[in-house]
Amino acid sequence: MQKHHILYIAITALTLGGCGSAGNSLANAITDPFTPKEGGYRQLSNIGSDEFTHTGLLPTIGSRQASTIRITDDQFIGTQNHEKDYSSRDTIPIGHKRQNAFTSLPYVLKDSSGNQMESGVLEVYKQAYSAVVGAQLHNRIEPGHPATPTRDFYVRSIQGEFTSNLPTQGIITYKGRAMTGSVTGSADHSNGLNYQIDYGARKGHGSITGLNGFGNIDLAEAPITQNPHGHNVINGAANSATHGAGNYELGIFGPQANEIAGKAHFNNQPNKEVGFAGGRVN
Repeated sequence: MQKHHILYIAITALTLGGCGSAGNSLANAITDPFTPKEGGYRQLSNIGSDEFTHTGLLPTIGSRQASTIRITDDQFIGTQNHEKDYSSRDTIPIGHKRQNAFTSLPYVLKDSSGNQMESGVLEVYKQAYSAVVGAQLHNRIEPGHPATPTRDFYVRSIQGEFTSNLPTQGIITYKGRAMTGSVTGSADHSNGLNYQIDYGARKGHGSITGLNGFGNIDLAEAPITQNPHGHNVINGAANSATHGAGNYELGIFGPQANEIAGKAHFNNQPNKEVGFAGGRVN
């Protein structure tokens, strides 16, 4: 009888230990998407090519192709990285920036002859496994002409560690932040991203609120598909209360579908895109 009692205790301990591991696994997947913290996604790669924006941080403007981007990072004052030119072969370090927070980095685009093409501020929002980079333009520059002020805003890069094995069931809610441009030349931020993915039905939908000039943005229900690179993405219709119809696209990132990151654009407001990113809260 004593042996049976000891065996029961051992089995119970193993069972509870297994439950604890599963609980810890889920706890590790759930994020606090609004609290800035150290660490997270470490570098921006694919500077000249992006799965979502195609041109990345080195776009073609008119007939001119950007060859380098000069970035000023005041955390590197006194070092060679304070003002540095990056080409398509380089990576831009962001490991020292806080995750779940916006970082503003002044930039200048140059063509292959070293002539300036565009200047403004990169708005970088990074999470543990992904990053979204928006460009708040200040000036467009043509050779031999004065700079032309502009307040366009484009999402230039969406990247990260894509989720390879998606959950097969359950509804996961993601909450996070969004960004777009403003007439003042400083990007507008919102804490109003709310998105749900039904992994059993393999589809998602959501909304963005709190961005000036857009009203409520509806991200319509759309299926999970795979892009040409074999990564899990969602492409669907978007609708702004102010700007009407458009489209959105997002990727799913992290080992346990921890995050989403994407962008939205609207047909009658082509020069002001919306970037967004969020972490799972269940």
